Amino acid sequence: MKLRTWFWTLLSLILIVGVFSYGANNLGKYNFYYATHMKHPKNQYPFVTATSMNTMPFNYLPNYTVANSTTEPPTCYIAKTNVIEKGDYLRLNSYSLSYAHSKKQFENGKLLNIEFSERGYLSKIEKEKMGQTLYLSLNDIQAELKHNSERPTINLQWIYNWYFKSTNKN
Repeated sequence: MKLRTWFWTLLSLILIVGVFSYGANNLGKYNFYYATHMKHPKNQYPFVTATSMNTMPFNYLPNYTVANSTTEPPTCYIAKTNVIEKGDYLRLNSYSLSYAHSKKQFENGKLLNIEFSERGYLSKIEKEKMGQTLYLSLNDIQAELKHNSERPTINLQWIYNWYFKSTNKN
């Protein structure tokens, strides 16, 4: 009798650990899918916040340069040239979108810098500062990421939404 109890207890423990491990791995691996598929206000960009949590597979944004950090925590930034005019440069990371008329100007600090809140919100002032073309470019990045991000086999969107809201309280 004791052996049977021990067996079922051990099996239950293994299953519980397995479920939690799978859930944590799933949320990390499909971070960008969940970030682009969650309901959010029009002025919020959850995928911007997601860039501070994970590295991004290059095939998620094939029309952009994706650079992943090798330090902890894993982060990435997204860049593109020729966004508005020939030779210009745009870079997006977890807290800002930066734009310059050339990469050299960008490197010299002569750029337009648009700040996001911790939760990925774009304030009305920042939206006006960036102008319509850059605003559309930001939405294009989000749309391309949404289209190309890998879909999870078991969708845990509800857990991601809960986690995102609980960790990003104002």
